[in-house]
Amino acid sequence: MDNLGLVAGWLIAIFLGALGIIILIYIINGKIDLSKLISEKDGSASLSRFQFLIFTFVIAVSLLIIVVSQEPPNFPSTIPPEIFILLGISGGTYVISKGIQKSAEQKKE
Repeated sequence: MDNLGLVAGWLIAIFLGALGIIILIYIINGKIDLSKLISEKDGSASLSRFQFLIFTFVIAVSLLIIVVSQEPPNFPSTIPPEIFILLGISGGTYVISKGIQKSAEQKKE
């Protein structure tokens, strides 16, 4: 039964790795455009989107470090609450900035 889990894990890892490589190839070839990833509708840079993107990567790397630092590498039985706090702060600031932006647009009209 352990071998089945190991094989399934490797198959999932290979599939996700191949999917990531395909996405990177699409980005390099210009089929996926990331130029508007952190910009607003008018083309200006969005600090809240950039912050949300960076926090997402920070949280993902933090969780990866937690998993890899255990001997043997294992997903933790509980996720540290600090990770949820960071994710909540990041998502909350993004939502608040969108609310402020929408309010300012309505006042202009």
